[in-house]
Amino acid sequence: MVKIADILPAQIGNNTMEERANNVLNKFNYRYPDQIDIEEICNYYRIKIKPSPEPELTYSVCTGFRKGYIYIPRGANYIKYKELLGEEFSHLYLHTISQMQTTKLIQAHQERQAKNFSAYLYMPLKMLKDIVISYDQPVDISNLANECLVSEEFVYYRLSLIFPEKADALARSKGGFGYIKWLE
Repeated sequence: MVKIADILPAQIGNNTMEERANNVLNKFNYRYPDQIDIEEICNYYRIKIKPSPEPELTYSVCTGFRKGYIYIPRGANYIKYKELLGEEFSHLYLHTISQMQTTKLIQAHQERQAKNFSAYLYMPLKMLKDIVISYDQPVDISNLANECLVSEEFVYYRLSLIFPEKADALARSKGGFGYIKWLE
């Protein structure tokens, strides 16, 4: 058995957004990605979670620096709920300006920041590196999704922040590392 750290590129370092997500996580004693509890994190920052008045609408309302309300549709499965909540938490943690009061360019920038922050929050590199995998078997995206309690789409996005192209699996071979892209 090896750890994912053994198959990741050596030059991966934290960026500013990942450092900010790690600062949030450092306030808690999470050791594994599946332990990360976004409701506990929201509670710590005094962010209230409420049902959305619209069945398909998720949004947040800032009421002060890193404070506010998050509105999530009822009935979302746990993984979807967690991902929506993480992204809205990211907006409240990172932004104090309402998206309704910005340009489309700033709004797109805020969306990308929130999505990246959420990816770093739920799948921090320091925890990803510690996931134990089989030495001779590739780690498939669905396994990582199960390990981190996120969707496969979420894992693909997080890995896109590490690898230059879509990675369908991670593998080690002849002392090196790699990612596998399945052919269609």
